Amino acid sequence: MPLRARLPSPGALFMFEAAARHQNFTLAAREFNVTQPAISRMISRLEQHLGAKLFLRRSTGLELTEEGRVLQRAVRQGFDRIEEAVCDIQAGANAGDVVTLSVTSAFAIHWLMPHFDKFRQDVPGVQIRLDLIHGEPYGSLGAADIGVRYAFPEGDEIESWPLVEEVVIPVCSPGYLHTHGPIDGLRGLKGHILASLIGKMRIPWPTFLAAVGLGHFREATELAFSDYALVIQGAIKGQAIALGWWHVVAGEVLSGGLVPAGRTPLRTGAFYHLVARRSAARRPEVQKVRDWLRAEFMAIEDQRVQRNLFAPREAVKPPAG
Repeated sequence: MPLRARLPSPGALFMFEAAARHQNFTLAAREFNVTQPAISRMISRLEQHLGAKLFLRRSTGLELTEEGRVLQRAVRQGFDRIEEAVCDIQAGANAGDVVTLSVTSAFAIHWLMPHFDKFRQDVPGVQIRLDLIHGEPYGSLGAADIGVRYAFPEGDEIESWPLVEEVVIPVCSPGYLHTHGPIDGLRGLKGHILASLIGKMRIPWPTFLAAVGLGHFREATELAFSDYALVIQGAIKGQAIALGWWHVVAGEVLSGGLVPAGRTPLRTGAFYHLVARRSAARRPEVQKVRDWLRAEFMAIEDQRVQRNLFAPREAVKPPAG
């Protein structure tokens, strides 16, 4: 029996997905510009067709049943595959010489933008369109051709290439270092201002300080920002010390805009990768962007070694747990 014969309407699965995502018929109705009763009736018809309850209607709201969770997983996976296929088709139709690169706002502002002139010289005829992430570089690429990811969904549709090891170092402006000294100096953290991120940071200051054997976070003054790009900007402006992920701050450190504020970096053992959908990875333009990024980071590693900014034997890993 074909799938459409098992459903009360072609739109039933779309409405179910919205209702399951929101766990609220009213919010789902707004997505389709219909009334709440219309969504409720469609879900009831779908339950009748399936012969199973998908939601428990409670006074506090909706709750998926076990059957509802099974259907939600299957529908979400199916919609994700359809979305990927649509993105691939659209990318192929509109690609030309444009490559959409998915990166964090901090990486774009503090590393990529200063390298744009060099990219245009080294890779003529290819344009980069940025798809910015305001947060950790996790998850799928969406409509982007290629991206920088710390963690990503692996599978047959994905190709990946190691880009740079994850290393975290405290950084500040030369003026700040001259005035306040390093965080591992005789005064320790007293008198220092530490820039942090509002919300959850994957490696926060307390974790870093414990790993490198320094003092307590509370011994310093905290200056909080809403975006990691602003955290780094605060350090450049001499307002505070920031935890700098090397792949983001490398350009600023090598150009002298930032300097290490301590002698010991934190090496996590993880890597950032370049990730591309397999269909996009076959495009010559995407391959050129990939090869250029990898070559630039190899050159940065050579410069780091030449300047002896931090050596592998000096780095430590975060404590377990």
